[in-house]
Formats: sequence, C-alpha cells, structure tokens
Amino acid sequence: MTLKIKGKVQKVGFRYSVVDYVHTQKLPIVGHICNRPDGSVEVVAQGDIEALKELHRYCTKGPPRAEVREVAEEIEPISKKTFRNFDFVEE
Repeated sequence: MTLKIKGKVQKVGFRYSVVDYVHTQKLPIVGHICNRPDGSVEVVAQGDIEALKELHRYCTKGPPRAEVREVAEEIEPISKKTFRNFDFVEE
C-alpha cells in the first residue's frame, strides 16, 4: 500500500508520529515513510490488511499539529515482503 498524505504534514512531526504509532501499537507492518519535494508525505507499507487499515486511519489525522487535507491510497498486491522493518527514508 502506498499513501500520499497532503496538507500541513511536513515540519509538524508527522513522520515521527507515524513511525512511533506503528512501533508502539506493534502493527505487523514493514515499509518506510518519507517527505516528498511537493510538500506531501509518502508511506509505503506492507503487512496484515487490518494493520494497513489502522495505519491508513491514523494517517488521516496524524499528530496534533498536522492538518491532513487528503490521503490518496494505492494498493498493489505483493507476493513477498521487500522491507525488513518500518522506518524513515530520505528521498
């Protein structure tokens, strides 16, 4: 699943809060999150469908200082996990 989150989502701790949420909730997800040059945040995640839905729900709100305007979702079936953990990546 790829999510592109638009709005006031950079410089508000969005990426940190998502990584923290995945880890503290022990969501069985692997992938990464990064800032994009257009001001959006991109999440690429693989895992249990219910955990991915929970991640999507969290990303529609984000941390208190964020102002999420839109979350675009793209789902691609993947036969094997291509990530080892869920963390930041710099683009």
